[in-house]
Amino acid sequence: MANEKNTNQNEVLNETVATETVANKVETPKLFITREPFTSSKNGETYFAYLLRGKARGKDVKVDFSPKDIGGYEPLDIVFDGTDTAELIISEEKMTDDNGNKVSYTTYTVRNIDEDGNVWQCPVKPTRGSDKSLLDMLLLTLKINKKQ
Repeated sequence: MANEKNTNQNEVLNETVATETVANKVETPKLFITREPFTSSKNGETYFAYLLRGKARGKDVKVDFSPKDIGGYEPLDIVFDGTDTAELIISEEKMTDDNGNKVSYTTYTVRNIDEDGNVWQCPVKPTRGSDKSLLDMLLLTLKINKKQ
């Protein structure tokens, strides 16, 4: 068809954009998310928090991560099956819209590799804006410490 778009394009908010995955893994030491159980004060149910812990300017901080959508808790359980830690992969990607404007963005993925070498992974995101700020501070601290 004359109006058919390339199959590597996605429709986002009624705007068609072409996606280009860039194999730019952000250079950081290995970072690990831990899965920690907590009990809800509302209903007494046990849930899990997905946390990255570290120090920024000598202060203990924790960054809370959550799946990209509500249905993502089941895949997270599969990634963490049998373990309480998973590696956090941070990568930079680019997207180009129909007007040729390039937008860079960061993706976050937790992954585990089983004893057979199979990779189990799930996309996540910092839960709140403050978690994103704390993550940036932890990465800055790691960068500063690497220089010293």
